[in-house]
Amino acid sequence: MTIPKIQSYPMPHISTKNEKITWEAAPTRSVLLIHDMQNYFLNYYDQKQAPIPELITNIQRIKKLAAELNIPVVYTAQPGNQLPKDRALLTDFWGDGLREDDEITAITDALAPTQRDTVMTKWRYSAFKKSNLEELMKDVWNRDQLIICGIYAHIGCLLTAADAFMNDIQPFYVTDAVADFSEEDHRMAIRYAREKCAATLQTEALVEQLEAYVVAK
Repeated sequence: MTIPKIQSYPMPHISTKNEKITWEAAPTRSVLLIHDMQNYFLNYYDQKQAPIPELITNIQRIKKLAAELNIPVVYTAQPGNQLPKDRALLTDFWGDGLREDDEITAITDALAPTQRDTVMTKWRYSAFKKSNLEELMKDVWNRDQLIICGIYAHIGCLLTAADAFMNDIQPFYVTDAVADFSEEDHRMAIRYAREKCAATLQTEALVEQLEAYVVAK
């Protein structure tokens, strides 16, 4: 099995606030994760149709603000030609994965990493698995909030949010800066994140929180 061709769908715009928590994103506590925005994954969409243009615009906006506020930016990217022992059980669900080809494995040009950004090899659904993301956040950057955007909403983005929660890192799941296989999957991911493990909010609300923190300081 491989990833299915993804039909266009409207970016969900729904109220997502969880009244149980009062978390607010702070520039001094946050890391921005841009998850798997590689050409390989984006090529399953018609990139001129919803939700991709809005997805990219929102991530660009968040990343620009992160640079202005000195928020570390981390990208995940799966490698090409993964060895069977490295890919392991992923092969059973998704096949052999990416071919080693820069046009396929590269992050989309619209969100290309800069020299100040960190690019991590992605081995499993969660960005924490087999990486030093937790170590960087806690021991190097002294950060305990993770802003999550990218694809796919109900797989890597959601599992990374759950893993962050279980590592005592507050996940901020940006609901209109992720995309998925379908609107149904996208909404399911938002619902699970909101109810179980994350602060769920739209790009505008995230920007307001980060900017308000700076003004308050």
